[in-house]
Amino acid sequence: MTEAKRFADHLAVQATIQRYALAVDSGRFELFDQTFTADAELDYRSAGGPNEGREELRQWLEKSRAGLLSWQHHLSPSIIDLDDTTAVGRTDVYTANVFREASGGVRVLHAGGRYHDQLIHTREGWRIRRRRFENTWADGPGVDVLLPDPTRAG
Repeated sequence: MTEAKRFADHLAVQATIQRYALAVDSGRFELFDQTFTADAELDYRSAGGPNEGREELRQWLEKSRAGLLSWQHHLSPSIIDLDDTTAVGRTDVYTANVFREASGGVRVLHAGGRYHDQLIHTREGWRIRRRRFENTWADGPGVDVLLPDPTRAG
């Protein structure tokens, strides 16, 4: 692989990972078609979510968003190892989840985690084939209600 191709592929993989955050934060879940393979295996169990495909993930995220005023993903630069047709990436994420309490006040649940991704190069470009989300910490009101507390055993 030439350095130019490696650089271009690295940027394309990074864009695919970033597209996920855009899709979720904006509610534009149709972008999942440009983010995940049709048969993607997506494990969000550590956040109380599904261990299924992109449609089940979309449904879970739409339901999760219903209780929030907004949320925003902040992704670190990904660590990416790639060859001609496959890539493995790890991306740290911080998410602010903004919601209204029953009393009317606005609060923020802060959460951090990691995406462990396996991507493949398809005719349409790079797509995530497998993802495991690792929920590493959560702080603030809504822990164990909106998001499981990963620091507790059990």
